[in-house]
Amino acid sequence: MTTSFCFECGHDAPDHLAWCSANKPTAIDYTEPTRLARTTDPATSHAAAATITHTLSDHHRAVLNWLTDHGPATDDNIAQAMVDHGLTDRTETARRWVRTLREEHQQIVPANRDGQQIQLPNPSGRLALAWTTRKAQP
Repeated sequence: MTTSFCFECGHDAPDHLAWCSANKPTAIDYTEPTRLARTTDPATSHAAAATITHTLSDHHRAVLNWLTDHGPATDDNIAQAMVDHGLTDRTETARRWVRTLREEHQQIVPANRDGQQIQLPNPSGRLALAWTTRKAQP
């Protein structure tokens, strides 16, 4: 059983896409707004999605305020700070806040130094990408 099929050259080997020169993956545009209704959803779902406003919650504002004062920081550092401040008991919840701010609201951006994204150690000691607020970027 094959795991992939190249629509460009017709070859179907399990690792074919890794080496095929015809395989040109399309880049994902993360600046596109998140769609709140699928194209196959009924008109009522599209109407409901159109009424949703993308305002920031108090938790999101707390993350941005902390990151403005203490950033740049990694996702884990930000999440742990939110737990330490008593905004949530679970770091995964705080990580979700960070992802929402970065992916849906575009309020958290890569922290760069000399054109390279900064990496900082996580609590585990491993390096991770660092982020800052949009306002803090030069």
